[in-house]
Amino acid sequence: MSRFKVSKFKNAIPTAAKKEGWIHDLNVGSLNSFSNHIKASCKFLAFHHDSTSVGSLAVLPLGTCGRNTSFPTISGHAGFITDFDFSPFNNMLSTGSEDCTVKLWEIPEDGIRGSLSIPKLSLGPLEKRIESVQFNSAADNILLTSSGPTVEIWDVVHAKRQFGFGEHEDVVQSVSWKGDGSLVASICKNGNAKKMRVWDPRSGSVAMEIKAHSGAKESQVVWLGSEENIASSGFSTTRDAQVLLWDTRNFNAAISSQNFGTTVGSPMIFYDEDIKMMYVAVKGESAISFYELTEKSPYLSPGSNVYRSTLQHKGLALAPKRSCYVMGCQVAKFYQLTKNAVVPIGFYIQRKSYRDFHSDLFPDTKSDIPAMTAEEWLGGANERVSTVSLDPSKAPKPSPKVTAAKSSKEEKATTLTDGSVLGKPAQKENNEPTQKKPSSPEKPLEEPQVADEQEVARNPKLLNIVRTSKFRHIEGIVMHKSTHIDSIPELCRTVPGDSNAVSANSDRMATALKQAGGQIAVLELNKPGRMSSNPPTVQNKGSVMDFAFDPFNNRRLVVACDDCYIRVWTLPKDGLTEMLTEPDFKLTGHEEKCNVVLFHPQASSILTTAGYDCKIIIWSLDQKTEQIMLDPLPEPLFAMAWSLDGSLLATVCKDNVIRIFDPRKSTAPIYEGKGPIGSRGARVAWVGQDCIVVSGFDGSSARQLQLFDIKNLKEVKSTVKESVSPAILHIHFDQDTNVIFLYGKGETSILAYEYIPDEAPYLHQISGLNVTYPQQGVVFLPKNLCDVRKVEIAKAVRLCKSHVEPICFKVPRVRTEFFQDDVFPDTRAVWEPALTAEEWLKGDNRTQRSVSLQPVGMTALSKAPKPKAAPKKYQSYDPNYKTDEQKKEELLAAMSSKLEDKEGNPLPQDTMEGVDDDEWDD
Repeated sequence: MSRFKVSKFKNAIPTAAKKEGWIHDLNVGSLNSFSNHIKASCKFLAFHHDSTSVGSLAVLPLGTCGRNTSFPTISGHAGFITDFDFSPFNNMLSTGSEDCTVKLWEIPEDGIRGSLSIPKLSLGPLEKRIESVQFNSAADNILLTSSGPTVEIWDVVHAKRQFGFGEHEDVVQSVSWKGDGSLVASICKNGNAKKMRVWDPRSGSVAMEIKAHSGAKESQVVWLGSEENIASSGFSTTRDAQVLLWDTRNFNAAISSQNFGTTVGSPMIFYDEDIKMMYVAVKGESAISFYELTEKSPYLSPGSNVYRSTLQHKGLALAPKRSCYVMGCQVAKFYQLTKNAVVPIGFYIQRKSYRDFHSDLFPDTKSDIPAMTAEEWLGGANERVSTVSLDPSKAPKPSPKVTAAKSSKEEKATTLTDGSVLGKPAQKENNEPTQKKPSSPEKPLEEPQVADEQEVARNPKLLNIVRTSKFRHIEGIVMHKSTHIDSIPELCRTVPGDSNAVSANSDRMATALKQAGGQIAVLELNKPGRMSSNPPTVQNKGSVMDFAFDPFNNRRLVVACDDCYIRVWTLPKDGLTEMLTEPDFKLTGHEEKCNVVLFHPQASSILTTAGYDCKIIIWSLDQKTEQIMLDPLPEPLFAMAWSLDGSLLATVCKDNVIRIFDPRKSTAPIYEGKGPIGSRGARVAWVGQDCIVVSGFDGSSARQLQLFDIKNLKEVKSTVKESVSPAILHIHFDQDTNVIFLYGKGETSILAYEYIPDEAPYLHQISGLNVTYPQQGVVFLPKNLCDVRKVEIAKAVRLCKSHVEPICFKVPRVRTEFFQDDVFPDTRAVWEPALTAEEWLKGDNRTQRSVSLQPVGMTALSKAPKPKAAPKKYQSYDPNYKTDEQKKEELLAAMSSKLEDKEGNPLPQDTMEGVDDDEWDD
């Protein structure tokens, strides 16, 4: 049996629609409320569209696309609309506003034309502004509203307030109905924390309550369908955004948590009850993560693919399942509200064929028929909404409609710039007949990024929409706390961003402390536990700018300071026992601060430094002298990197130019090209002898990763967009697996991309690592430290605010008793020099020897016997099959036959007489 649980949804592919399917030219502006600011029903989409149009919402049919000329709107409030919600059973839309009123609107079946200003019903005004409005999930015409600390239940048919609940301490920020409409979960401010309650709206009694989150920022609560689980979002005591999972059967503490780092916006939670998938997106960020809800710890299993874009969330809406494109295996459909557009986003499952309906992906979903009337629910009834099949072949056939000829006035509508009619779905260029075959499902207007049936039939290659890779699902793991180094003194915050702020080798790690004299702490990795409050350090007298360990001498440490000196230290063999104050020697040559130090990857004792004087100097530590000085750069250096064989040097500079040097042949660059934009920093790394990757920022301050061929730096081979963040992405390239790791200071994740040299787009995102605590720096360790028996392909140490934690990246495999030789090729002995400094300076080029990581006595997977076929779940009839009881009886009979006398004589013990009870007394 496989040790890995098979999941159909773990590898869902999130894909945004093409720009032709967007709604463009919005002017959303600042949105000051607790809602998600965009909602979707099976037929309509409502959202804030214009910051200058107070008290109005745009309401469009699903699938509308194009540019904003004049949106159909509802506009009847005197203040900003703080929240709104569609009824799950009809075309009713409820809105709450700062004017303290709640209004209900009946949207026409064919959509709004122009503007709708007269509501069907108006409730209030209430005492304070409306914070939440939400229809009951099972009963028709039951509406919940929250205003200040008060929550009220309304019968909208009779416009009557039925129940009220006023026991909240402060403003109720979020409410959520249970899936069967029987209970309500709410969360409100309570001093410097948030209190979450579960209560019965019909009796007004509180079933349970608990303090959930910290701070006064926005929080949200979502009941996960009809289950006994609730998800809440907010902020922790360390001001990290978090999502907590609660079990109402044991409400004492959260059963699971997910942290999303330090953010301004709060997480938004969405749940698909049909497939038990929870989606999380943080306001102001650009990612959508998803998790599968499981019955056992850790309860939330993260999906493999996170949706990322350059557009930040103003709001997000999950459309009902009945609106998904099921024949394209679209299991979820979102609408993302940005500052100037609405973007449809779909989550798709890869299947070999899209001709048939995949019932395993689409269980029956809730229908649009209410389970109860308002009177029944108010009388105490509890029922669940009936379900319907999503199979298009089982859909009821529509009855033919006879439509009267429309007047010329009715035919007039606002036309979008792309030719589609606003208020109607966009049509294709060819005039298609209005009547469709009942058996063919209506396809959503935004084209999903999967092949349709005709395309698949014409081109079978379109079926391969997911690339095959051994490293696609690598697993990042933080090692056990017993391996951590804790209680590190306060770190130095003045180390420039050009520095990695941490350096390590197989024995020890170094980091700068916030202490006078440029002190560097050296931590022995084989000595985990608490550090001394006053540990011995390396004292440099000047402020530390950058530092690095010699890759071929674990005891040599080089430190660059703001006094223009480069100090070379030799550490004691067993680690520091006392403060070091005098270096072995100093290197002088820079006229201003030295901000980058870099050792040569092949030659021993070759050091490269760069400073604010725009000089790049190559030193020989054996001779303690300068050997080569390259032509001065026009601006200070951001980063530099040696090629894999150590012959070429790549630099990226503040003047936004990438330069490639061959230092032994010329002091001038041999190749030049335009690099990242701006002065916020950049990083460079080699991913082959002729290719480099550069991380930096684009014109909109979004981070990006670019791939270049050094012989043609004027063209970018590939670009990967990342989220907007001030932290520059550092780069580590694993030559054995072609995996690129990206990490930023102050972040809680390590991203990973697989580099495929001969397959565009060359850079393919794979799974990474998400952790709780922000990192101050990350250093990857030599490959020989990886535990190949556990299929570890990379090992690193993360420096956090007050501790160091080892991490590793594993490839999930089943037959781990064998050496995975397809994952672990012979690796370069990067801990050994290939040549001396003198040989390299003379022009020699050599690389380290390759060594095998295969442990002694461990069989390679390629030579392992084929695994036995797994037994079938349902075996066919076997006449020789025996149950366990039959086997037991046969075994006992065989044992008895061996004990019997072969001639049939009784055994001696059978002829013996027993002893009377009274004889035992003697």
